[in-house]
Amino acid sequence: MIDRSAAPAEQPKPKGCMSVLLALVLAVLVFAGLFILTSGAVAPAAVIAGVIFGIAALHYIVWGWWLSGIIRRQVEEEENDT
Repeated sequence: MIDRSAAPAEQPKPKGCMSVLLALVLAVLVFAGLFILTSGAVAPAAVIAGVIFGIAALHYIVWGWWLSGIIRRQVEEEENDT
């Protein structure tokens, strides 16, 4: 009879696909940024970046306003129930 409690359990090793993907994305962004700086197209790149960050900020503000209203209503309902 084999005593399996003494043998350490083999844990599967996590795969590094996500870290490789993130490193590739960072490398592409750095390369694109350096390419834009050397090509002299800084103004169009700044406009594009401003649009992207503006959309992200609008999204953040709208979701924050919407979720804060939901949370506020839930808290008020909980306070009224007790």
